[in-house]
Amino acid sequence: MRVQKYKVLLFVFTALPLVVALLGCKTEKTIIEETPPMAEQAVEKFTITETEAGKLKMILESESAIINDEKKTAVLRLPRVKFYKDGDYVSTLVTESATINLNTYDVIGHGKCTVDTANNEHLQTTDLQYDAKKEIVFSKNDVKLTRQDEIIYGKGFESDTKLEKIIIKKQRVELNKSL
Repeated sequence: MRVQKYKVLLFVFTALPLVVALLGCKTEKTIIEETPPMAEQAVEKFTITETEAGKLKMILESESAIINDEKKTAVLRLPRVKFYKDGDYVSTLVTESATINLNTYDVIGHGKCTVDTANNEHLQTTDLQYDAKKEIVFSKNDVKLTRQDEIIYGKGFESDTKLEKIIIKKQRVELNKSL
């Protein structure tokens, strides 16, 4: 029996400190963080020129852009787009920010948007959109079109980029009093 006591005591004195030592050691997990693939690119102060048959079609300038390759979009800050027809200047679109679909080149202007034409016409609205395939601009929001002898107010519009073929919904016209 005495031998068993010694075996138990030997076990307690050798195994127990080992167990306590193992329990007392903190195991640190090494966490390896994977850097996700970059789906976005940033571009500062840039200009893009589009031509057709050697003639200017559009010039886009912006303060910055964030391009998302996965979503195929570009978000621009303070963009300015100059439109041309057969190489001749037609109009300029300015907006606070814009999202461009990089597959269709459709544009959604966010915030205050203005269009100024070569004929000294000035259109103001918010959240304007440009359909690249149809080459039209439109908005469902309040619109104000200022021409030489009139101001047209409305709720929603659709137009070509020259503002020649324009439809303004729910319109109210103010004629220049000096006529």
